Amino acid sequence: MNFAKTICLSLLGAIIFTSCGEKSTLPLGACDCAAIEDTNSPDFAKCKDLRKDATFEAEYVKCKQAIKSGISDTSKISIGSAENATYLSAGDGNYVMDVTTSSVNWTGEKAIGKSHKGVISIKRGNLSISGGKITAGEVVVDMNTLTNTDLSGNEKNDIESHLKSPDFFDTAKFGEATYTIVSGEKLDAVKYAVKGKLTLKGITKDLNCEINVIANNSDVIIAGGLIFDRSQFDVRYGSGKFFENLGDKLIEDEIMLKLDIKGKKQ
Repeated sequence: MNFAKTICLSLLGAIIFTSCGEKSTLPLGACDCAAIEDTNSPDFAKCKDLRKDATFEAEYVKCKQAIKSGISDTSKISIGSAENATYLSAGDGNYVMDVTTSSVNWTGEKAIGKSHKGVISIKRGNLSISGGKITAGEVVVDMNTLTNTDLSGNEKNDIESHLKSPDFFDTAKFGEATYTIVSGEKLDAVKYAVKGKLTLKGITKDLNCEINVIANNSDVIIAGGLIFDRSQFDVRYGSGKFFENLGDKLIEDEIMLKLDIKGKKQ
């Protein structure tokens, strides 16, 4: 995997919808229809007919927005009507992150293709929007809450302890990591090109990305993610940039973070 050091992905946690085949015999749901791209397919025609129902159409639009934003749970997307659901632009204001319903998910890979994933709790955060632009914001995570979610038992405990050790993130010494948003230009109804800085292990580096900010009544949902190069933050263990002949112990430098955040307007 060869990612540019400051590449960010707005859809790290991409939703995989199975589109219906040419001879589908199964009932088509709203999200099945939303995933169909071939406008000449028989299923597209069936969906077009199904969308005449107002309830189906409203759910269809939610699914379309979910595909676009990277949010898998369509219940998190609120709409007033099918007519205005496409434009879920967040209004001006300061949004404080709800730490009880928000999370940052991480994924790391070894060179042989094996990956691990987990979650880090958000300690605090906010996002400010003015004149259709993001003017400021930050996400602060508690590195001591770093957990693994794909292993269990001793393997889970071992990898969590190792990641928190000085070999990796040294969480006893560096308990917080912060992504600070400097500015964000609007690209479409929900997507922003963000300029920001990541601070990890006491080191700060520029890191730009794209995120989706979606209105949820008077609050917002912030989705998307970023990729950072751990070697820039003195996380050396298993890195080919610092050690040679690692073989199957080589660990990729790029770590992916997926944001799934709810912000409450203040």
